[in-house]
Amino acid sequence: MSNDNHQQKRDSFTSQLGVILAASGSAIGIGNVWRFSYVVGVNGGGAFLLVYLICVVLVGLPLIMAELSIGRNTGKSAFTAFKQIAPRSFWWIAGATGVLAAFLIMTYYPLVAGWSLGYMFESIVNWKPMIADTTTFFNNYVSGNIKPLIMLAIVLIMTALTLVGGVAKGIEKWNKILMPTLVIIIIVLIIRSLTLPGSIEGVKFLFYPDFSKITIMTFLDALGHGFYSLSVGMAIMITYGSYIRKNDDLVESSVTVCALDTVTALMAGLAIFPAVFALGLEPDSGAGLAFITLPKAFATLPGGQIFAILFFLLLTVAALASMMSLLEVLVAFLVDEFGLNKKKVLIILVVLLFLLGIPSNLSFNLMADFKIFGLTYFDLMDKFSANVLVPITGLLTAAFVIFRFGVKNSREELLDSCKHPKGFLIRSYPVLIKYIVPISVIFILLNATGVFSKLFS
Repeated sequence: MSNDNHQQKRDSFTSQLGVILAASGSAIGIGNVWRFSYVVGVNGGGAFLLVYLICVVLVGLPLIMAELSIGRNTGKSAFTAFKQIAPRSFWWIAGATGVLAAFLIMTYYPLVAGWSLGYMFESIVNWKPMIADTTTFFNNYVSGNIKPLIMLAIVLIMTALTLVGGVAKGIEKWNKILMPTLVIIIIVLIIRSLTLPGSIEGVKFLFYPDFSKITIMTFLDALGHGFYSLSVGMAIMITYGSYIRKNDDLVESSVTVCALDTVTALMAGLAIFPAVFALGLEPDSGAGLAFITLPKAFATLPGGQIFAILFFLLLTVAALASMMSLLEVLVAFLVDEFGLNKKKVLIILVVLLFLLGIPSNLSFNLMADFKIFGLTYFDLMDKFSANVLVPITGLLTAAFVIFRFGVKNSREELLDSCKHPKGFLIRSYPVLIKYIVPISVIFILLNATGVFSKLFS
């Protein structure tokens, strides 16, 4: 079922390192910096972390392997890949939901990325007003019409420019810059955080499990975050898989991506929690942790302004890496399906996503009272894409591998150039993708849509 002739013509990554950094960049987003810390915080710290690691290995990792195997086997973007393997069937829906999820995420995620970039500039020019009342400052900032939209335009243009060079000179090249930059900034923040008096309590909170904190919701939250954190169900890994050469080890790449994503999340936690505990703040302060709680914390530190600038630069770099992969999904779909010119597609998408980002921005001011199913436009795009489309795509992908592509064919694609063909992971892959992944994703979908919260409330 391979498509070697197409692979020879198609743009590709030039090294396995490029594959790993690009895929890791897609996984390591804003959520890995503040959402991971928040989820760990509300679930009791180390106990959640242990459950989360198990979920990553048993659910996230095999699904990444499945998506990469589909992408490399066909040499096509997600939507086209499903059509190629299963022509004249309904399986194209699995690709369509993934592409749609990526598209809807890009209608609001760049706005949040713009907040990060904007806050980096505000930390430079408006530091004192920012820390005087961090809550009011944040509410005023996001409810503004000018600054957020300017930042939205900037991050969209920056993302598009990184993709102009294609896979090797665009995605691969920029991730080799962005990923090391991200790690360096996190290390600097970790050093500063760990040198604060009382910081050891934050380390204990993160790494010392309290098993009395584990509940059924702990498992469900760990499953959900592990699923979203690894960027599965968004057509990203299938698209990137289509650019991977036949001599690159898909299993090794999958394991390394999971490891880097998890290590980065832990490093972010190690940068945040020691400071939170040292400064007497609440570890479960939620989504406001990044834009409200931490600026307040930085204000109490010597040189806090510098660390605030670094932190929001970190958020921006993480967001740009994720946006590159999401935008590439849309570009690859339009180029593969309609044969359009990539540069023209990028221009059209930047304009379209900017226009669709306007109602996301207006959700915090003029359209704040405009609700659909009780949700603002911003929240609707977020909830529908993350809580419905992404898990549905993951479930359909697993079903596709089981019933149409074939677990055997997927495994053979993974075995091609696999350095450890008799390793535990490749041997257990059929069981994981046939049983553990589908059941887990069903649980994720039920939990994300509020079914379990009602049952266990």
